[in-house]
Amino acid sequence: MNRQTKRNERDIAKHETQKERRARKKQRRGGSGGDDNPGVTGEVSSAADDAAAGIVISVASGRCRVFLDGADIDCLVPSAIATVQKSALAVGDRVLIEQEAGVARLNAILPRRTVLARPDPLHKHRQRLIAANIDVVIHVVSVKAPPLRPRLIDRYLIAIMRGGAQPVVCVNKVDLLDDDQRAIEIEKLSVYRDLGVPVIACSTHSGEGLDALREIVLGKTAALVGHSGVGKSSILNAINARLQLATNTLHRRGTGRHTTSASTLYDFGDGTYLIDTPGIREFGLWDLDRGSLRDYFPEFEEPNESCRFTDCTHVHEPDCEVKDRVEAGTFNRARYETYVRLYEDLET
Repeated sequence: MNRQTKRNERDIAKHETQKERRARKKQRRGGSGGDDNPGVTGEVSSAADDAAAGIVISVASGRCRVFLDGADIDCLVPSAIATVQKSALAVGDRVLIEQEAGVARLNAILPRRTVLARPDPLHKHRQRLIAANIDVVIHVVSVKAPPLRPRLIDRYLIAIMRGGAQPVVCVNKVDLLDDDQRAIEIEKLSVYRDLGVPVIACSTHSGEGLDALREIVLGKTAALVGHSGVGKSSILNAINARLQLATNTLHRRGTGRHTTSASTLYDFGDGTYLIDTPGIREFGLWDLDRGSLRDYFPEFEEPNESCRFTDCTHVHEPDCEVKDRVEAGTFNRARYETYVRLYEDLET
């Protein structure tokens, strides 16, 4: 009797699939109420609330800007939210406000459809919100200045999947490479195409890839994220020249400057909203443990059925089909190494 037959006999009636677990976790995260999210209303907003809601354009200390009925309104943020503002309020949030005597105040945050978050660098037990209610997250990477960092892509993909948005990888500055270099760098990203993630080669100088980006974001709310200096603001300017966002060159050592200092939402018309986010050099993962990590490596799902152990971690067990495929060269070794590194860093 082979390993797969043994596993099926033991577990077919007992265990949900990894896909089902991901769907269940995503559904649990869909409502953002609770003690960790002050000001957020219940699991589902009413039709009346939806009709009256504005959208948060930007967030500052104790204040936020809200787009409502064609107007850009400066709002005061209640102290209960302001004290944990980076964990409680995000650009893209749908909010209810009240206005009296010329002063606008945020009254409630409606439940979020999706969210992109990371651990707060100063308070590891809290999440830091990057954007809310996004349909698409475009991870902008560079093949040169700064160089490509696949492990950062893997981290972003996990956060995007956990938050419920659609991931896209945008490879910027391809005009800096000759044809042979370009082919080598783009091939490194083929593993993501195999996972169903769109990979778009882009150049703000030649215009390559910009139409594909416009098509992906049309009628949606999208956030551009990535390492400092990869050209997120330049891409937004190229998509809509009226923005004229500030951009900057790189430091001499090749690392990016933080030209964008805070997330900001821009209305591109036709129901299209794009969020420019500050560049980061490291990206931590919020509220992730070893038990759920493999759920975010979907290529493990099919070979996992042939592993000797039902709860195989794909790290140290014998007769592991995932490890066998890595050694055979049929699995991407770099991506597997990212998984192992994350597994070793996470708590059980």
